Amino acid sequence: MISCSPRVRRLPSVELSIGVGFFAAVAACAITALVVPIGQLEVRFAVMGLAGCCYAAFAADLRAAAVMGLVVWTLATGFLIQPAGELIVTGVPDVLRFAAVVAMCLAGGLYGIARRRARAGGRRVERRPGLPQPPRTRPALRRVPPRRYAPVRSCPGGPAPRPPAGRSGRTLPRCRHQGGSSGPPR
Repeated sequence: MISCSPRVRRLPSVELSIGVGFFAAVAACAITALVVPIGQLEVRFAVMGLAGCCYAAFAADLRAAAVMGLVVWTLATGFLIQPAGELIVTGVPDVLRFAAVVAMCLAGGLYGIARRRARAGGRRVERRPGLPQPPRTRPALRRVPPRRYAPVRSCPGGPAPRPPAGRSGRTLPRCRHQGGSSGPPR
């Protein structure tokens, strides 16, 4: 039985990490295509692998890191080698690039996990809570009854007695000691 104590920190879900990683990979691919010349294929793959490694370290999840490696490799192979956007695998060089990019992303994911555990100080970090938590409720608003008697400091004997239950329309004296039936203060 897993309990959610205040010391347990929750991380974003794997699906969210993968989705954000996809958009990070597309942005890295666009920037790499603009900055690195077409003839330098290995530099383009290195830049894409470094971008995937950095995001995997940020996400700190091996599943997201593996998917990030696959996405980075497909984008780099499809858009940085073949400008037409065709995913063509030519043989051993592409397999080696795939292994290198996925290894970089997995290394970044392992580094992110180690960094997060060191920062947490040995506390447990959960991906999903073990038990569903009830929603936090706001405290009920308390209805304050209208003021029907004089304040305490204006009467030496204390406030006038409370009115009877319900609204009878009776007026109460302002102060027991002064007498008079002038009604509630306004």
